[in-house]
Amino acid sequence: MTEEGTLSIVRRKDTYKVRYASNNPHSMDRQPYQCTDAEELGVFLRHLAVDTWYIKQAFAELWKRGFAALPTVLSAEQIQTYFLPGAPMEAAAALATHPYVTRRVQRHPQVLA
Repeated sequence: MTEEGTLSIVRRKDTYKVRYASNNPHSMDRQPYQCTDAEELGVFLRHLAVDTWYIKQAFAELWKRGFAALPTVLSAEQIQTYFLPGAPMEAAAALATHPYVTRRVQRHPQVLA
């Protein structure tokens, strides 16, 4: 069984946090998967069968803005293996205060309404 969703990647100095969000509004929040460097992130994305074009675009966005979002389809096994249930509050707070996300929310406040 597969599930459609989005991978959001945030760059923090030399580490990368990858979060999975399901397109199903009733699914649970999940903890991020952490990669220690860009090489590990590339290997991880290829392991999840992310298309090469999307990986290149993600790295371009990460270097430019420090944030990237990718559409994906993952198996239940991949989700359970890499993205554990229950997101810690620190991760959600870190993403909410990321400069790119903050600027985007300021430009488009109707998204939050």
